[in-house]
Amino acid sequence: MSSVSADMTAWHWARDAWERTADAIETLHHALLITGVPGIAKREFAMALSQLLLCEASAGADADAKTTRRGACGKCHNCTLFQAATHPDFHVLTTELEARDGRIDLVAQYCNRYQDAAAREKRANPSRVIPVDQVRLLSERFSVHAHTAARKVALLLPADRMNANAANALLKLLEEPPANSVLMLVSATPGYLPATIRSRCFQIAIPPPTPDAARAWLLERLPADEVTPALAHFGPVDALKMSADGLVQDQAKLLQEIERLAAGKISALELAAELIRHDFPRTLEWLHRLSGDLIKHGCGIATPAGGHALAARQPPAETLFALYDKIGYYRKIARDQLNEQLAMEELALALQHALRARA
Repeated sequence: MSSVSADMTAWHWARDAWERTADAIETLHHALLITGVPGIAKREFAMALSQLLLCEASAGADADAKTTRRGACGKCHNCTLFQAATHPDFHVLTTELEARDGRIDLVAQYCNRYQDAAAREKRANPSRVIPVDQVRLLSERFSVHAHTAARKVALLLPADRMNANAANALLKLLEEPPANSVLMLVSATPGYLPATIRSRCFQIAIPPPTPDAARAWLLERLPADEVTPALAHFGPVDALKMSADGLVQDQAKLLQEIERLAAGKISALELAAELIRHDFPRTLEWLHRLSGDLIKHGCGIATPAGGHALAARQPPAETLFALYDKIGYYRKIARDQLNEQLAMEELALALQHALRARA
């Protein structure tokens, strides 16, 4: 995990969105939906904006505009409390999985007010859902006046991980927001949120960097031999963490196993046994991206970042689209608890069917 900075200049692709938002800090909507593809610092953006909303300098009539555009002052009482994870007017709701494996320390520390941290660490499979109990508790705490800041701020991430009851409870809070409060939702898949929630939020869309810009950003932070085409294909912030966690090497090995499946050297069940050993949501995301790349290659749009041997087989488009949809379906229902072994076996069979088919 990493710390978070109130200065957004490190994420240059988000600079315009940041400056527009910071310029409107006094007139922001009470409900914000921060969106964008995975791995482009949406969490960092949301945390920096949360600190700015609580910062004493941003609430003052004589605030330095340049300081505001750069971020919170980092020196006032509210900023000190925020960075110490003790600010009483800042609330974070997230999943147990995000709290355990997410990349920002402050998120994990703040969400402990809403989770049993000791029980979470003992679970082999931490929950991927934001439950209704968290949202109800937030509603109770949001109903009281702010303690030290001019506002109360709540952050939900990933917001699309709320279950149906939690979403309904949040809708009531959005319809009747307490005075001087800001609810901030972060999601890479806002389509999974109910339309009734999306319609009540002001959307802040963070654009992704170009592939060249993402590669240049990574080269500033990693040795050149680690910035492989497969790594650069991910959002740069995710790619940086993946490199640190050794996931790039894991995915290279998985790709070799999928190529062996396509060549008939291993069975679908053998592949599933290998796939299930890795982080389930991230593996689904990677498989989804890989199948999408193969579809684009088949349409002559792009060359896949990895998987060239698979692309050379030229699987029929209809089987790739069916595979892409099936992986997307499992990514969606993976928000709830499900039998991951059976799901991965079905996906491995779908991979086998798609990659061994002939046009």
